[in-house]
Amino acid sequence: MQNLRPLLTTSAMALALISQNSFAQAGPNDGQSLVNDEVIVTGTKLSRETGINAKREALGIIDALGTDELGQLPDKNVGESLNRLAGVSMLVEKGEGRYVQIRGINPSLNNVTINGMGLGSPETENGGRQAPLDIIAGGVLGAVQVIKTPTPDMDAQGIGGTVNVETKSPFDRPDSFYGYLSGRFGFEEIQPEDEAYGGHNPYSIDATLSGKTDDDTFGWLIGGSWSDREYVAPGYYQDDWVEQTGGAAPENVKNNYYIIGRERLNLNGTVEFRPDDVSKYFARGFYAKWDEFQHRNRYEQNFTEDIVYTSANGGTSGLNRIAANIRLESPEKEIFSLSAGGQNIVDNLTFDYLGQYNKNTISEPYSYWEWRSGTDFGPNSFEINADGVVSITPDAGTPDRQDASLLPFRRARFQDSDMTEDGLMGQFDVSWEKGADTIIKAGVKARQTDRDWDYQLTRYDGGALDLNLATSSDFTSGAFQNCSAQGCPPNIFMNIDAMDAFLAEPSNSDYFVLNTSENFIANFASDYRIKETVLAGYVMGTKTYGPAQIITGVRIEATDVNSSGFLLEGEDAVEVEDGGDYINVLPALLINYDVSETLKARGAITRALGRPDFTDIAPRSSFSEELTIGDLSIGNPDLKPRLSWNFDASLEWYANSLTLLSASVFYKDISDDLVGLSERYTTQADIEAQLEARGLNGAIDASDLTELNIDTTVNSGSSTLKGLELVAQTQLDPFLPEALSGIGVSATATFLDGETEVNGVTLPLLNQAEMTYALTLFYQNHGFDASVSYAYNDDFLTGVNLDNPGLNLSQGKFGRFDAKVSYDVMDQLKVFAEAVNINDEPTTEFQGGIETQNTEHEYVGRTIYVGFSYGF
Repeated sequence: MQNLRPLLTTSAMALALISQNSFAQAGPNDGQSLVNDEVIVTGTKLSRETGINAKREALGIIDALGTDELGQLPDKNVGESLNRLAGVSMLVEKGEGRYVQIRGINPSLNNVTINGMGLGSPETENGGRQAPLDIIAGGVLGAVQVIKTPTPDMDAQGIGGTVNVETKSPFDRPDSFYGYLSGRFGFEEIQPEDEAYGGHNPYSIDATLSGKTDDDTFGWLIGGSWSDREYVAPGYYQDDWVEQTGGAAPENVKNNYYIIGRERLNLNGTVEFRPDDVSKYFARGFYAKWDEFQHRNRYEQNFTEDIVYTSANGGTSGLNRIAANIRLESPEKEIFSLSAGGQNIVDNLTFDYLGQYNKNTISEPYSYWEWRSGTDFGPNSFEINADGVVSITPDAGTPDRQDASLLPFRRARFQDSDMTEDGLMGQFDVSWEKGADTIIKAGVKARQTDRDWDYQLTRYDGGALDLNLATSSDFTSGAFQNCSAQGCPPNIFMNIDAMDAFLAEPSNSDYFVLNTSENFIANFASDYRIKETVLAGYVMGTKTYGPAQIITGVRIEATDVNSSGFLLEGEDAVEVEDGGDYINVLPALLINYDVSETLKARGAITRALGRPDFTDIAPRSSFSEELTIGDLSIGNPDLKPRLSWNFDASLEWYANSLTLLSASVFYKDISDDLVGLSERYTTQADIEAQLEARGLNGAIDASDLTELNIDTTVNSGSSTLKGLELVAQTQLDPFLPEALSGIGVSATATFLDGETEVNGVTLPLLNQAEMTYALTLFYQNHGFDASVSYAYNDDFLTGVNLDNPGLNLSQGKFGRFDAKVSYDVMDQLKVFAEAVNINDEPTTEFQGGIETQNTEHEYVGRTIYVGFSYGF
């Protein structure tokens, strides 16, 4: 399915003929039906119709999903549902979609809003501006739009676009009182072993209750969604491929037995007061909580000594180390948003005003125990399969590599990481309807974000008494083979709770010694405080000239950043403050033209920005180390935002209410692009010299390091991105017998071409899949509502090493089949079944642009759900 261009061309022509035929058969009043004079459109058909209508009526180029579609698609969260829209791709994290890219742009450069206002982010990972959409369940939402051509009344942040999440409202439906309840239970294909940590089949429940007064002046709504899932994700990793005798080989061969638990709670509440036709007031609250654990049971075989190929795909190796480690991460994330506002119409003036408070938090404690042998294991033979996964077979008579007593204690680390983000926003807009064809709008907005991150790390090394993985029988639950389609590498079940309890027992104190040599790194280096204030004002006008609609205006945003972090002066951690400010002028011109009643053309020239990540602008230096490889990240408070000129054009054909054909082209010219510079040092002398040059000699224990990677970020690049987006959706009823009516098809595809220029070197644009597409076949009739879909992302570059392109990392291609069918048992009661990841697609990563140099191959298996939904 990778060569999609001929398929798309053929599909588009067929859909055009089908749509033209169906439109010719439809009468002038057939906007709600393809067959009958009048039908009541419900279910996913209503959702598709709502999404098409929202796209048609928008001021710019958007794509949208309605609430029924979010409830019906077999997705675990709203991020996965968005993956079916043109130009939107999903970044998968441990088998679930977490972040979405718009037109190949890094998620941190997009904007995520809730009811039009900024949501913020409860993240520290990857800079802190990425909003994780897996924290938001579909059950509490009214609609989601992906806005690709911003108007001046929108925030400037969002080079790729804006994802706007709308919560449900009591005035969404005409009913004076209604409710909805849905529950489901799932079955995971990969079941945990008896000795594993956790693991149970998933279940969830969604509920909404809403009411209005008889005169429709006051309405209220409460809704909630809760889900719990614990599942297995076995993974295989081959790190740091280098040239060996006869071919390339990784320096480490690892396998993980992951158990991941994710519990999600969403609550939504709204009250609205509409005393008359020209006034309305509202208050909204949204709360999301995400509790997770990641229990990683890892076994590693070093693969550096005496590697010799004796065939094209295998050979022999010498004596190497064995390592085992166990890690338990338990992050807890919370999003809270409270807003209040209103609208008043006075003659031809409309006043809108809104205030909002956000509070986002994340707490990330983890425990990590590491056990490592000497170079005692081998010789061995090895084989590398077609996917780049390495299997190692020890020679007869060599030591048992799953003997826990041969794995001495190396160290234990305990992390506490806490981030709090408080946001205050206020916005006031006034719109003047100056005649039937002219609207002038202006407004101001103020936003302040306070972000505080505190990180602490405690490390214990080996003490006076020798400790190994077999010292206590409670440390392990036996050896096992971590089997999948890629083979059965060895591993050992470890008990991290027993290890923590052993450390806490005072009588065992002689086994451990507290490491204080990295006190600065452990307690201060990663900490930062940031206050970001944005003041904005805009003016825009909308003018209609017959079939043409012109929207133009300008937005001005002034940004002020104050930040503080810690640097080492002598032996003391000293808090330093820094910051910066900048003003951006962002004009926009959008034109919509109704070529005919069914054909619409659009064009836009807009300006957008992408602010630097919080961790990049804080004056801080963070360090992490695993298995003798250190990573040092240096902040840069002088960073400015990326700026982008965006050029868009589209042609959209709406043959009827359930048919859409559209093609969009776009070009982005991004200046002041942020580029991550990475330097790698592999000798002890170079490592110590680089630490001393940055005032960190002595703050970091370099005695164990065999490699040091130093990363920082600078404004030294420029990027361009161009692309084509295709959308086709229709019902096939005119070509099918009555017994098969209700079948339809939807297809979206995006083709991207982008590049970044850094220091005279041209590179592919990071995190950009050159091709993404989604295909859905759906059916709704005779009480059945069913769909089968396939979503695909091509591979893309995720990490660049300017000194050595052979170390570049790429995310592998990913394509997943999902399906769902529901049946109307009676009025308002449905039962359904879902199948997720039907083709058991793994997530992969590879090095140096060579797919067989695999650095990740991870499975989560298939999941089947059954459930019901009831409305009243």
